[in-house]
Amino acid sequence: MSQAEQADWTEALAWALTGQPLDLGQLNDPDQLLAALEGRGWDATALRSRAQSARDRGQPWPDRPPAEQLARIGAARWRAATERVVACLGLQAVALPPSRRTSLTADERRLLAERPPHHGS
Repeated sequence: MSQAEQADWTEALAWALTGQPLDLGQLNDPDQLLAALEGRGWDATALRSRAQSARDRGQPWPDRPPAEQLARIGAARWRAATERVVACLGLQAVALPPSRRTSLTADERRLLAERPPHHGS
């Protein structure tokens, strides 16, 4: 991973855990990230409290980074990084429950039924 990618990863993960933009520089592993966050007032207790607060509100945690940042990092790398850090904290990520909607709206059924002209019948 390049230095720029490493800095993007660190910044995105710090933001996802804390909800605040933090410039922590280039860090190489979750332990370094957690130590740097602790130096900024985000120790394991504060991060656990934020995770619990998200769970209580029915919101996901860690937060997802902005789309452009996620595109630079890569979704698979992002997921692996967040899982490692969350595991280091002894927590589980807070995921949103699946949608309970089971049927399509009339517009959705119409769109599914449409065929492009080049598909024939």
